[in-house]
Amino acid sequence: MESLLSPVQGQGIKASPGFGTRIRSDAPLLASTAFLSGPSALRSSPPFRFEMGVRLSKAASWWQRKFSKVRRRDPAERTTRNVYDQHVQESMVEEKDSPVLEIGIPLKYSPGKAFPLGASKVEDGINFALFSQHASSVLLSLSLQERKNVNEYGGMVEVALDPHKNKTGDIWHVCVEGLPDSGVLYGYRVDGPQRWEQGHRYDSSIILLDPYAKLVAGRKLFGDVPNKTSKFLGTFDFSSLPFDWGPDYKIPNIPEADLVIYEMNVRSFTADVSSGLDPGTRGSYLGVINKIPHLLELGINAVELLPVFEFDELEFQRYPNPRDHMINTWGYSTMNFFAPMSRYASSGGGPAAAAQEFKQMVKSLHNAGIEVILDVVYNHTNEADDDHPYTTSFRGIDNKVYYMMDLQNNAELLNFSGCGNTFNCNHPVVMELILDSLRHWVKEYHVDGFRFDLASVLCRGTDGTPLNAPPLVKAIAKDAVLSRCKIIAEPWDCAGLYLVGRFPNWDRWAEWNGKYRDDVRRFIKGDPGVKGTFATRVSGSADLYQVNKRKPYHSINFVIAHDGFTLYDLVSYNFKHNDANGEGGKDGSNDNLSWNCGFEGETDDVNVLSLRSRQMKNFHVALMISQEDRARKVILRSSMKTPGITDHFLSRNIQVLMLQYVKAKVFPDLIQISLCANHGKCWQVLVKRFIQVMNVIILDFPIIQATGTPMMLMGDECGHTRDGNNNSYGHDTAINHFQWRQLKARGDHFRFFSEMIKFRHRHPILRRNRFLTKNDVTWHEDNWDNSESKFLAFTFHDDKLGGDIYLAFNAHDYLVKAVIPSPPQKQQWHRVVDTNLESPNDFVPEGVPFRGSGYNVAPYSSIILEAKP
Repeated sequence: MESLLSPVQGQGIKASPGFGTRIRSDAPLLASTAFLSGPSALRSSPPFRFEMGVRLSKAASWWQRKFSKVRRRDPAERTTRNVYDQHVQESMVEEKDSPVLEIGIPLKYSPGKAFPLGASKVEDGINFALFSQHASSVLLSLSLQERKNVNEYGGMVEVALDPHKNKTGDIWHVCVEGLPDSGVLYGYRVDGPQRWEQGHRYDSSIILLDPYAKLVAGRKLFGDVPNKTSKFLGTFDFSSLPFDWGPDYKIPNIPEADLVIYEMNVRSFTADVSSGLDPGTRGSYLGVINKIPHLLELGINAVELLPVFEFDELEFQRYPNPRDHMINTWGYSTMNFFAPMSRYASSGGGPAAAAQEFKQMVKSLHNAGIEVILDVVYNHTNEADDDHPYTTSFRGIDNKVYYMMDLQNNAELLNFSGCGNTFNCNHPVVMELILDSLRHWVKEYHVDGFRFDLASVLCRGTDGTPLNAPPLVKAIAKDAVLSRCKIIAEPWDCAGLYLVGRFPNWDRWAEWNGKYRDDVRRFIKGDPGVKGTFATRVSGSADLYQVNKRKPYHSINFVIAHDGFTLYDLVSYNFKHNDANGEGGKDGSNDNLSWNCGFEGETDDVNVLSLRSRQMKNFHVALMISQEDRARKVILRSSMKTPGITDHFLSRNIQVLMLQYVKAKVFPDLIQISLCANHGKCWQVLVKRFIQVMNVIILDFPIIQATGTPMMLMGDECGHTRDGNNNSYGHDTAINHFQWRQLKARGDHFRFFSEMIKFRHRHPILRRNRFLTKNDVTWHEDNWDNSESKFLAFTFHDDKLGGDIYLAFNAHDYLVKAVIPSPPQKQQWHRVVDTNLESPNDFVPEGVPFRGSGYNVAPYSSIILEAKP
């Protein structure tokens, strides 16, 4: 085999022709016939073998037992900078002679191949391939021992790759024969231009994590503060048998219209002692398996897991700062896009165990009929900013490729993520890495979909400019492997690119509907003038999503998510209480659209507690019945009756409707004038013409309605509180941990939430996969133009089964006597829900017969009546 590797002085690399006498690494190797004329010379020469010395501590190791030839030598040690941050001080090793142990380990080398990237098992050994366009040198670093101290690299074998022989295009590669199939730690030292202003951040003293490492090894236990400066290296496991998914296993493939999504954090779900699990299982993938019965009882059929890619939960503790007491529990700080979070393995089992247990979790969830959606963070990485860099991988490998930067401003990192850097998602190399990562999670781990954090970043070009047709977003939508997956965008970023209803979608992408959250919150808490928008949002927001071939379920409806208040806190606090975060209350949103129901925080006032209970149930009812779209008639009637229409009102309401009608070619005579929609008097002309046309045909044109996909947050089913903290990402405590004792203490609350979800599952008219027409709903409303009106009632019609559903929401602080319409022929109404009643009467699955013509809807309450024979 041809040796294409340059030995590194001081690392004990030796070469030996065949199995003869060893030759020192600093000998004139070019005299060997193996270096004469490439592969042709090798065919007539003995096999060429390198043996590498490994630096070890004096402690005995597995390798000492396997290889008996041990001798002393005095290699020159390197001066090493801290891998993570300039503020963390570690011992500096000067150039000096000191005795170390060295073990000769026979390894063979060949050129290897450029693909696949990462470490892969090949016939001749383990192939390593790394992309770096601008690097001038690359060293492969290998550790062949179990690290006793995760703060140190241990004994490392380091091999320099020859840029003339170990490089194809921009990919550096080598094949190593003789390595074990598992238990090897590896990384790279990369050097290149020292030109900050050109975007380079090379530092060859840092051993870097392979972006394509399929497993990552670091500290073994979550939140292990004594090992907070743990080093992270790639590893692999080619020795384990393929995972057994089972003969009867199948992926659920639940239609998107039928999903009820449960957003949850793997660790926080079972980390608390109240989970009843043994300490080694708490906060792990296996812990989730233990609690599947709870998920089934609740009624959800999809979990959306907060980030499970490898991240460093102790990254805030790298140097003194206001957040150095925190532990990153949410995980929105990705270190590697292929490896499952290793500290979610049970009992500190490590990366290989984490991969196996993640698959066990997915298999168990699938066997229970629950899909697995991953919250993925491709908008930024853990490597922070230029002021406090945390260089672990991309920054040191090729900063100019992997990150967006302002080359006109000293190559300053652009920060559209709010986390110090922005991943350069639409660069061809970065785009392919993201696609490879997504495919890996689908093929290797069988996940069912992805929610993309701050997905508007994916819509920016390499210079940060918004793109109308971003290549990555399109590639994800069109990819064959991802075709069965749910793909969900969080359609905004931290620099103002707000794309709710406008996210480039290719009729595939769903969106977190932030407008639904805001408008539902406003109405339920009793804000004036929002009844029309509330009707639009609970109806699936056809004003946003009835475009091209998009479906109602492309609106992911939510009131609560991991960001912001929990549901309990939404009805208990007017203001955020984030003192525990250490930033003086500067973090977290100030605009929560919350209402404390009369008292800030915890109270014993039974009236306040009763009101809060009703409000939480009201929010849940609105979430689970989201249907129909009233917005078109509301806006049109209002516009026809309002003199002196303002441009602000028009731009927010009528323009959207006009352009949708124009695109649908419903009113072709408006096309030309619509082109002038924002130019002076032409705007008023357009509006008048539009109103005239609509006034003529409004009774004949079918109203477009819609449904949506509901999502709820872990813990809301038992009234979990974070004590008013609306940005609790850094607390590995009861602030985030699911409190299992509350399930029993608040069993009535859980029962209502569970029954409401199951009610949605039982009624197809709440889960339609099409936009509705005016025949599908009747609005019992003649007070649309009154901004003080906070009562809304409507009936969904089921023409096939006759199971009409009547709903009413009263956000007034006084009782409203609702006029109940007649039920379908040969049927009568049954009261299923009245959030004002105590459990179990607040939800009666079989319904309580109701024969009256009116119903007293209590203040801040909602009711559901179901028509039955």
